[in-house]
Amino acid sequence: MKTQRMLIYALALCVPVGTSLGQGKVVNLAKREATLELAAKLLAPHENPAATQPAELADPFNPPGFGRAPVAGKSGGTAHTVTSDREILENIANKITPSGMVMFNDNPLLLFREKKLKVGDTLTITFEGTDYVVVITEIERTSFKIRLNREEITRPIKPGKTP
Repeated sequence: MKTQRMLIYALALCVPVGTSLGQGKVVNLAKREATLELAAKLLAPHENPAATQPAELADPFNPPGFGRAPVAGKSGGTAHTVTSDREILENIANKITPSGMVMFNDNPLLLFREKKLKVGDTLTITFEGTDYVVVITEIERTSFKIRLNREEITRPIKPGKTP
């Protein structure tokens, strides 16, 4: 019974509000025409500015030389260019010397003095003035694997020993 009364009161309140909404002014014809002309102008097809650009422009999403290491300067009379990720990774791997390995909660950790790194952690190594980020992909008892982009290499934990 109470819900029926509440429904009747709600409808009685909505009827005057609904009828008052429709009593707004109608926009005059000149203003309406101006609005429609502006809409047509904004929605009209425009010429593509990229179609008139010269074809020899560099693609910003794939610049030439992307992914290659910078050319090293001359040192000792010879210039050494590192061109592939594999060569860069081999040079970087020589700089990574962990002090050991430990198991913690069945997870291997690679020790670098006070720093402890697990599988998936990254190391930033500076090589020939460029910072490279390598990812630790696997840690075993006597060796570990690191990855740079798509290249991967296995290194011994103790230097001088083969994995």
